[in-house]
Amino acid sequence: MAITSAVSDFVASIYELFASLIGGIYAIVSSFFAGITHLFVGFFAFIAEIFQGVLDVVGGLGKFVVGNIVILGVIAAGGYAYLRFTQQGQVQARNVKAAGQKKIN
Repeated sequence: MAITSAVSDFVASIYELFASLIGGIYAIVSSFFAGITHLFVGFFAFIAEIFQGVLDVVGGLGKFVVGNIVILGVIAAGGYAYLRFTQQGQVQARNVKAAGQKKIN
């Protein structure tokens, strides 16, 4: 009985060797494909986070503009008035200078 028991243990150990070898190969291949999958999923999550951040910034800018529309309107009106009055001042100065010159024939 000892010989049959030894042979059956030897065959069982060879089976366990191949089973663990195949299990190890499967684990390596499976983890490789899982890593590739997680890489792509992480990349798309990264892109989604970037777009979400951009939308948050644009939304914040929009809230700022809406919240301060009166102040921005006063600043814009002041800038327009400044440009308009400085242009008119230059035109009037040219007209006064041209009217003060004598015609030479």
